[in-house]
Amino acid sequence: MTPVADRQDSAPTHQLRRQRSFVTGALILLGIALLYLARRALVPFALGAFLAYLVAPFVNAIDMRLPRSLRRRRLWRGLVVVAVYALTLIGLLLFLGWIVPPIAAEVGRLVQRLPELGRRIYDVAPDRIQTALTTYRETVAPEIQAVIDQSLQRVVPTLLSALQTGVSSTLGFALSTLSFVLGLVVVPLWMFYILRDQFDMTSAFYGLLPTAWRADVRNILVLVDAVLGAYLRGQVLLCLAVGTMFTAGLLFLRVDFALLLGTIAGILEVVPVLGPALGAAPALLVALATSPSKVVWVIALALAVQQLENLFLVPQVQGMTVRLHPALVMLALIVGSEVSGVVGMILSVPLTAMLRDLASYLYLRLADQPLSPAEALARVARPK
Repeated sequence: MTPVADRQDSAPTHQLRRQRSFVTGALILLGIALLYLARRALVPFALGAFLAYLVAPFVNAIDMRLPRSLRRRRLWRGLVVVAVYALTLIGLLLFLGWIVPPIAAEVGRLVQRLPELGRRIYDVAPDRIQTALTTYRETVAPEIQAVIDQSLQRVVPTLLSALQTGVSSTLGFALSTLSFVLGLVVVPLWMFYILRDQFDMTSAFYGLLPTAWRADVRNILVLVDAVLGAYLRGQVLLCLAVGTMFTAGLLFLRVDFALLLGTIAGILEVVPVLGPALGAAPALLVALATSPSKVVWVIALALAVQQLENLFLVPQVQGMTVRLHPALVMLALIVGSEVSGVVGMILSVPLTAMLRDLASYLYLRLADQPLSPAEALARVARPK
């Protein structure tokens, strides 16, 4: 066949490829638009996807230990998912049955005593704080001290009001929609199918991609999973560990509302860098209002928990997955909070680490002498 004939044959093929690319792009944009329009109703599915992502390694670990003859049957994979569901549900019910009633009781007592505690803090704080911060009063200019004092008096009520308004408005709007309620009912079944057919869905996804892209897409997902998975699972374990240690320490010190304050400290641990300070603040306020002599011990407890976390828990739970300099972490927190508030702060660190790894991988693949997908993945994923 002549070169002219080859060009004539390739023209229709090239035109078909352009048409297919156009149709595929249009369908992707349409899907994104539909997801955006239904974003409020998809909140339960986002939560379900997050839970499935956390549970999937346990399902896969059990599935891999089954005999090969059983692994080939989808029924056994479904039974493994049901077993993990059952164990998770039993553990969650036992945990909630043990932890929720006393926390609810402490919340009720705290609400009743809140005006009294506020008056005590107002009466006790000036003398105690001025005594503890003598050096600060002697070294900082009076004008700056006045500005800082006024800011401190406004910051706590402002934060509490913003938190209460945000939570109540979000939950009120979400729960008022029928689609949200239906989503809560459907999500467990949806998660079951996601976990059971995980490998089939993954294979189908790669089958939709051009052959030349598959290795790179697979490696990119591996890098994202390595950072995001380890970070999220690590944060869950850190929250549980910090909450437990803080609660145990407050109970030992006999600080009022120890279980509630420890739970708050564990939840606020999800905020990078600032989490320990934010978690200790409510305990300090309660100690200042109820037992001022224990404030120093509560500060010592918070410092001890933070040191134990940094020395033992963080290296063991998160390893060197994130590998970000503290200065870059602080910058990521500022940018994340500006872009998406509290959620942006929580996700800013893993997203920054993922962008770093993806940029490194693409640089190696698009260099003048590009590495192969396997070599680029090994270079980026290598512990540093």
